[in-house]
Amino acid sequence: MKEVVVFIRSMQFLGTQIVSYPLLYQIKQFWPDCHLRVVAQDNVGKHYLSLPWVDEFVQADRFGAVYRALHSSDDLMIVLHFASDKYGAAALLKRPKYRLGFKNKRITDFIWTHSHRKDFAEYMGLGNMKVLAAFKQFDPERSAHDCVVAIAAQCGVNPPEPAEVVLMPGGGAGEYKRWPVEAFVQLADLLKPSLRSGASFCFVLGPDEAKEYEWLLSLGRADFKFLMTRPLPEIASAVLQARLVVANDCGPSHLAQFSGVPYVGVFHELNREWFWTRKHSADVLPSDGSTEIKHVKPEDVLSACLKVLQ
Repeated sequence: MKEVVVFIRSMQFLGTQIVSYPLLYQIKQFWPDCHLRVVAQDNVGKHYLSLPWVDEFVQADRFGAVYRALHSSDDLMIVLHFASDKYGAAALLKRPKYRLGFKNKRITDFIWTHSHRKDFAEYMGLGNMKVLAAFKQFDPERSAHDCVVAIAAQCGVNPPEPAEVVLMPGGGAGEYKRWPVEAFVQLADLLKPSLRSGASFCFVLGPDEAKEYEWLLSLGRADFKFLMTRPLPEIASAVLQARLVVANDCGPSHLAQFSGVPYVGVFHELNREWFWTRKHSADVLPSDGSTEIKHVKPEDVLSACLKVLQ
């Protein structure tokens, strides 16, 4: 296996990139010497070229660019798009040896030599890995965990200080996805009796949470630590050292879900595509039947935390 090309389903949000990372990681575990080329519609190359297992990034939006980005000599083509036919059409014309993609009732679905049926109730990160697993079997949970370990290893000699609980109050898509930071603080206080004496909480915050960061600092709490606009390796390291992660539907939450650390996700509505349902994970929605994330009760999140910690 010498040339592998992966057509990423890219969007503006970080989470859409991160859900492809374990797949890319596993490709290099199968074929360490392959040349791995990632192709995306958007200018998101920085998210991929920073990974130790991606060799090349190509931006290709229109069909002509997609056609040029695919080579007849490619040994393996993997397509994570599940709606557009242009990738199947390019595969039909170029005919690389092995062609992997989602089956989703498209005209060009017949072109795949190996496929996984798209299920909108399946966590997207898991579905992406199952496309590769249709060609060569592996354990997705183990691969996802090891991917986070590999990312954390890029921290070098200065990983973040460990904290028992990591909290992620971000949500780049907008306020409708953000359980308020004040609620996270309430949750921290509710959790304390169930944690070891002196337990600390690490807040992961991005540039959109500058106001929340200033407010948290103003509390002057010795038990609060912060990763403010820090690179993914530091976030991955903090997650791996934690006993529990609680997060909104945000990009770094996928590192937490991949890690296998007990995880609670707070959502405004049911969304299985962005939540990996496992025995050590739980999702919490507003109990009043609304889609207002602010209506999620800290006590309900606490119950979910205690459940996954068991």
